[in-house]
Amino acid sequence: MSSFHALRSFNVSNFVGKIKNRIVKLFHAKFYNKKQEIIRNPYAYEKLIKKVLRVSNIEDIRNQFFKSHIFAYSNITEKENLLNYIESNCSMELEKCLKYADEIIEGKFRIFEKISIFKEKINWHYGFADNYNWDLIKTEKINKHPKNKNVDIKYVWELNRHLFMPYLGFAYFYTGDIKYALRFKNIINDWIQINPPLYGINWRSGLEISIRLISWISSLLFFSSSKEINNNEFFKKIFKSMFLHAYFLRYFYSKKSFNHTIGEIFGIYLFSKVFNKIKLFKRWEKKFFRLFSYQIHRQFKPDGTHIELSVNYHRFVLEFIALFLIFNFKKINGNTREFIEKMFYYLLMIIKPNGTFPLIGDSDDGTVLLLNNYNDNLFINLINLGSILFRNGEFKYISKKISLTSILLLGLKGYNTFKNLPTQEPSKTLQYFKDAGYLIIRDNWSNKANYFLVDFGEYGPNSASHCHSDITNVIFCYKGYNILNDSGTYSYNKSWIERNLFRGSKAHNILSINNNNQADIIDWFAWDNRPKIKRIVKKSNENQLNLICFHNGYKGFLVKRQIHTVKNLNKIIIYDKLIPIKYQKKDKLININLYLHFDTKTDILLKNKKIFINNELEIKIHSEHNFKIELENFYYSPRYGVKKNCKILNVSLKNQLINNKSIEIITEIAPINNK
Repeated sequence: MSSFHALRSFNVSNFVGKIKNRIVKLFHAKFYNKKQEIIRNPYAYEKLIKKVLRVSNIEDIRNQFFKSHIFAYSNITEKENLLNYIESNCSMELEKCLKYADEIIEGKFRIFEKISIFKEKINWHYGFADNYNWDLIKTEKINKHPKNKNVDIKYVWELNRHLFMPYLGFAYFYTGDIKYALRFKNIINDWIQINPPLYGINWRSGLEISIRLISWISSLLFFSSSKEINNNEFFKKIFKSMFLHAYFLRYFYSKKSFNHTIGEIFGIYLFSKVFNKIKLFKRWEKKFFRLFSYQIHRQFKPDGTHIELSVNYHRFVLEFIALFLIFNFKKINGNTREFIEKMFYYLLMIIKPNGTFPLIGDSDDGTVLLLNNYNDNLFINLINLGSILFRNGEFKYISKKISLTSILLLGLKGYNTFKNLPTQEPSKTLQYFKDAGYLIIRDNWSNKANYFLVDFGEYGPNSASHCHSDITNVIFCYKGYNILNDSGTYSYNKSWIERNLFRGSKAHNILSINNNNQADIIDWFAWDNRPKIKRIVKKSNENQLNLICFHNGYKGFLVKRQIHTVKNLNKIIIYDKLIPIKYQKKDKLININLYLHFDTKTDILLKNKKIFINNELEIKIHSEHNFKIELENFYYSPRYGVKKNCKILNVSLKNQLINNKSIEIITEIAPINNK
């Protein structure tokens, strides 16, 4: 090539653009590295804190904090009324909260399915398995999946979220006993000493930092009358640590995540809200109010379903939004408030007759709502809060009575709103969430209802981190009892094999080909080559529904699931068809499996290729091709860390697709005496 042609091929604008991008990256790296070193270096962050305190002394900051009245319980003038309401309406919750507070005094902590007792000091780096402790090294050097160790980072993080601390605060608030204040003070002092900023596992995730910050603020507000807590010496110590938490979030919050992003933004927003008398934090408050408001619309589909397509992450994100709404209700425009009400309505519609919720997608039982982490049903307190915020009688129908959480957060006004709100049975028994692809049918709203959920949803955005291989999954309850379940999640990090088992095709009530998943697993929280789907939902007449979903999740094939049912759910017919979309070799056997997962309490009898359930239901399987039908052992995980044995039905075919013809399996579910 001549020098002239070489010069012509050189693109000046592209070259300048690359240099510019490189300079920007170097600048960002230098800027953020400097911020990290300020947080990590005691001399640097002490200098920074002195600069902040120069404009406002610690006594003024402390007094302003305890007078912030951001939640009802932080207003000491409401205390007597709040305690009366709690004693009159929440005696069982009250008893449990005091019990948990006393357990913490004794060093007893409930972390997922484990109960751990720290007889002397709390081990903040304990791995909860394999006698493992996380090293106190620079945070960025920590491996979340230590080799040959059966540990799950979620356990140490759950302990260090400090969601148990509000129980100490509430117990002091209710009893006035100094032992709760002293325990709170000692735990905070110990944690700050043992966990220097940006060293160790507990500074590894912005979401964990944020939730701990929220827990500290929520707990502190209970102690306004405590001389042990409400004094300059202790308050200065905890304020400095909270500031470092907030400072980290200010510069290092996740920008391209979903539940992490909104959770981290809320932490810095809450901190800046309660300390907004300081000009720096007032600027932060305005900035992060805008960012949080933007996330409300970014993270939810138009039908009110969360973009990550997980029921539990929908609840988790909505908890942050509900807290944000409490002290910003009038500042948020009407359209946004209506949109948030849709998010609550989704939870209303998918609740099962027994009051539990389907396990669609990942679930780690994460919560941030006050006094909610030891709750048996994490959803109910949130729905109760929604009933008051939106004056919605249908939400009240689900939550039934006012919760201790709602009384503490909303006070006299919230209590009276709930008391005077007429309870209204939900008007709809059928709802199609078009954007998410979920259809829910129930025959009534009693706890003895028939219930059917169809998941025609696709994989989520980005790497679909919290999705499962569950396109066309179904969940079924009959006369209030769980019949067909989703398997749940069990654990994120203990075992690569178990992580993939619970999110894989075999863990769901779907058709599987050659034991493959509908997308490719590429990491602990990532999928690739996600399938395309097409869905059709229509009424055949006023009583009958016809639901169809196509997907190409198994290479070389199109899967069609068609469901016919009636509104009372007395008969459900599922047609699964495997359609080749490219030529298959004649000598190649295709392994086809149809899985159905039964609840752990289900009585199952397999007889002559018929399945009898609880002596009430019959499941029939039909196909033109020879098939084998077996009951196998599998697992069900109703909560994070819990794994129970259950039975699954495995309908299996081995077939050569001669002339590329399709293969169909028909599943019919109906009462035994149904003619």
